[in-house]
Amino acid sequence: MMTLVTIPGIMSDARTWGPVAQAMAPPGSTIHVANTSLDATIEGMAARALAETDGNLIVVAHSMGGRVALEMGRQAPDRLRAMVLANTNAEGLGDHEIAHREARIAEANADMAAYARGWVPKVISAASKRKPQLVASIIKMVEDCTPEVQERQNRALIARPDATRYLRQLSFPVLLVTGSEDYLSSRASNDEIAKRLKDAEVRVIDDASHLLPFEQPQELSQTILLWFARKDIKLT
Repeated sequence: MMTLVTIPGIMSDARTWGPVAQAMAPPGSTIHVANTSLDATIEGMAARALAETDGNLIVVAHSMGGRVALEMGRQAPDRLRAMVLANTNAEGLGDHEIAHREARIAEANADMAAYARGWVPKVISAASKRKPQLVASIIKMVEDCTPEVQERQNRALIARPDATRYLRQLSFPVLLVTGSEDYLSSRASNDEIAKRLKDAEVRVIDDASHLLPFEQPQELSQTILLWFARKDIKLT
């Protein structure tokens, strides 16, 4: 049995990977959407996704979800058959990051809707900003996230493991994809992750920033499917 596990990023849900999963999964595929809103640690999120699925897994994950995916690979390397990481980083806590995340938490607790309206334009490309329906749909998703979940996820990221310490232990193939305008997960940082993995490739998609699955779902789907074909990865 093969299951496609989709993992959203921070303040996100099934809407992250919905169009991409629909485009890439053949009829009859088993798809599981990981819930990253309940657990207080990255390790807990990963353990939940593993416990809620059976058999072999192909994981596609976005941003914070990519950290969850890598932790799944550490916890159950025998179950992972392939992984796609979009807009992901792997390093531990950065300088001044705690203060930055505490400020995010305070802003969201004060007014989640205002926080959503301010945050979304910062993490999408110039082309995406000119698409009002797209912008509105992403803002709506972030508004639907409660301040409590936003705080829980940010605190999980503050306490996150440094995945760079175990990347070399992961033997399954990994595709790293980012947007050409993503300053949070740049081509250079993805190249560094790829160097530490045994079997990894990097792709960059134009006219996208940090919310690639929303900004360029068709291009991302095609990129993943082409990689699946080259690596002989099958969902059924």
